[in-house]
Amino acid sequence: ANMMYYYGQNGAQGATAMQQGYGGQGQGMQGMTQSQQMQMAMMQQMAMQQQQQGMHPNMLAAMQQQQMAQMQHMAAMGNVGYDMGALQAAQQAVLQKAQQAQPAAPTAQPAVVSSPSNAAQLEVATVGIFLEEVAYFMEDMDHDLWWLLRMALQPAGPPAVVRGDEELQPLHPEVEAVVLKLKERADIHADAHQNQVRAKIIIIPSVDKAERQHLGSLRKLKFHCQGHIEVFPCMKEANNSAIWQGYMNSVSAMEPQWMIKSDGAGAKQVFARCAAIVPVYVDNKKKEIQLFNVWCKKRHWTFPEGDILRGADRNIYDTCRRQWKNQVGRFFGKSWSECFLAELPENANLELQSRSICSYIKLEQDGHRYPCRPHYFLQVTEDFYETTRCYEDASGVIKLPKPEGNFVNWDDLASSARRVHLEGVFFAVHDEARWVTLDYETGKIQADDSKGGLRKENADFLKLQPEKVWKWFADISGKDMVHRSSSLPDDFPEDGPFSVRMGGIDKTATDEDIENYFTERDVKVKGVEQFDVPRHTARVDFFDKASLEVALELSGHNLLRRKVKVELFTDAPDGPNAAVGAKPLKPYTGPLPDEGPFKVVCRGLDKTVTQRDLGYFFWDRDCECENVVYPLKNEKHAGTVEFKDQESLKKAMGLNSAIFKGREIQISLPTKEDNRPPVSRPSVGAGGGKGGGKGGKGGDRDVGRPFRDERPPPSRAEFGSDRPRLDLKPRSKPMPGEPGYREEESRSSGRSNPFGAAGPARDDRYKSTRADADDNWRR
Repeated sequence: ANMMYYYGQNGAQGATAMQQGYGGQGQGMQGMTQSQQMQMAMMQQMAMQQQQQGMHPNMLAAMQQQQMAQMQHMAAMGNVGYDMGALQAAQQAVLQKAQQAQPAAPTAQPAVVSSPSNAAQLEVATVGIFLEEVAYFMEDMDHDLWWLLRMALQPAGPPAVVRGDEELQPLHPEVEAVVLKLKERADIHADAHQNQVRAKIIIIPSVDKAERQHLGSLRKLKFHCQGHIEVFPCMKEANNSAIWQGYMNSVSAMEPQWMIKSDGAGAKQVFARCAAIVPVYVDNKKKEIQLFNVWCKKRHWTFPEGDILRGADRNIYDTCRRQWKNQVGRFFGKSWSECFLAELPENANLELQSRSICSYIKLEQDGHRYPCRPHYFLQVTEDFYETTRCYEDASGVIKLPKPEGNFVNWDDLASSARRVHLEGVFFAVHDEARWVTLDYETGKIQADDSKGGLRKENADFLKLQPEKVWKWFADISGKDMVHRSSSLPDDFPEDGPFSVRMGGIDKTATDEDIENYFTERDVKVKGVEQFDVPRHTARVDFFDKASLEVALELSGHNLLRRKVKVELFTDAPDGPNAAVGAKPLKPYTGPLPDEGPFKVVCRGLDKTVTQRDLGYFFWDRDCECENVVYPLKNEKHAGTVEFKDQESLKKAMGLNSAIFKGREIQISLPTKEDNRPPVSRPSVGAGGGKGGGKGGKGGDRDVGRPFRDERPPPSRAEFGSDRPRLDLKPRSKPMPGEPGYREEESRSSGRSNPFGAAGPARDDRYKSTRADADDNWRR
């Protein structure tokens, strides 16, 4: 049913035919490998394009032949392993369906404009508008999606490059009506899905064929920032992760070069949305390995990196060349060949052959926006290294020289940001850099300045000492290869048990889903046991010690809709009421505040927990509570508890991972984010955030700046000028001071409240939703 709604009749038939074509692989999506699922999504995309744009079967056949050749090439390289004959049969079935649906003699058809009379007859679908790459343009020029759509639909056509100061000409009344209807549906959807819609992806439901043709004109717009607008199909009720996945599936179907294979544990084909360049210099005299970093205004050193821009980049190698030129090369007036010993390939299908280049595609744990982070380690030339050292100060910080020509500096956005879009001037995202020394034995970074440390994600990545990268370091530096120490305890028995504990499992996950989480990453599973207490946890057994170590590296990735935690399994605590899957509690030995408030944040609470339940959970465990706030205003199923003294706080922290009402709860000290008040969300179609090719992943221009398009409070005119009259019934009870009035007794349980009366003023601040009817609050 979802395929019929999402892709239409042809897409549903094609998907069914393809599933039937894979003999011996089971039924439906669960019986298909990941590569086969990707292939089916690509075929569905082609079927949808035929439906939306009237693709002729001959053109569809040509696309399938091209796609078939590419899959054969991938199979020959060992990246894909499935039955090519079954794939041909499935594709032939799709082509036959398309030919049967095609009229014998095509006739010219007039352009269709959506109207109330024919909209119901046209097949509708939900689409997403991806504005991430032009978000800076929208913010700096104060435009929204609907200004862009009107620009794309101008009677004389859009300009060659959209500057943002153009005067829009009136659209044809029927076309203007289409734009207004699309805006109305997008606003209604955004109001009803505030936790789903993001400012850079606009969701529009019930879009018919003619409206999709109008929205498709957004793809033709060109900007000085080189961003690209994409229109893609998505599900109306999808969560944020599914929306991003829909965008990536759509783009990878049209441009498969963005799909690359990750390295390390859990290797798989993933979508690459960014790239990091790591310049490396080896000091043969000192046998030191130095890495080049730029200073980010977020107050840390980072590798030159950024997002892909499909308006400028053909593949991930183009992204590397563009990011390096804009962030470093242009400042020193040097080309790529003057900076590095080897060139990157022009074709994305070509492998890296040079000894001076090493790539490592790292899977990301929070991977719905960035499934992976490709790192390209490249040796620099002696000339580039010596040139950069000429600009160092006493602390080793390199003051980047000013680039040639006009430019806008990153700290001058308030007055000059518009010039980037109006004149196409260069945007200088950095002005400082430095070389840092890598400790090959430990993976730690050494820097002598006091400005700040390396970006946390980069520092954590190097501390892992990936074998592929460390072997490359050893080859170019002449060092002895460092063998990573085991992640298991020193006293771990050689005969096992080789078991892990998986937490945070999605409610819908079966034992087979948990097994596939490891087997699709080349780790064989011996057995799976899910627990009732605590819920959403399981024990997974493996055959040997090597498999166990690889399994422990797979923590933090998504299983179905949830990010799971994988850790070494330990026996449950002793006691008659101890749960089999419970973790042994350990006394807290970390830092604690010397002065109040002595507060903790509790997360993962069951939906049946009340404020009093949370207070008594700690009170019954000798923790003197003073204040309990539950639920939090900006986070459901979480609360804060304030204690009388540091000793109670220490006891409470020792209860982390305890089981409370069947669930394992997380107890932690509050962070800056926990103390930060909730921020209003920008309106639909507004700009903001990163993108647009001016710093990309490396910067955040919105720090300390208010939302420009923050939605104002509704006016009385929006609800009508007359205030509705209330039909009040006579009072049935006397008021205080009137005859017959008496105080009603409290309906409490009679148990005193040891943690004060403080708490939420209203118990109904959250209305019941469909999710509340389900036992799984995580869903």
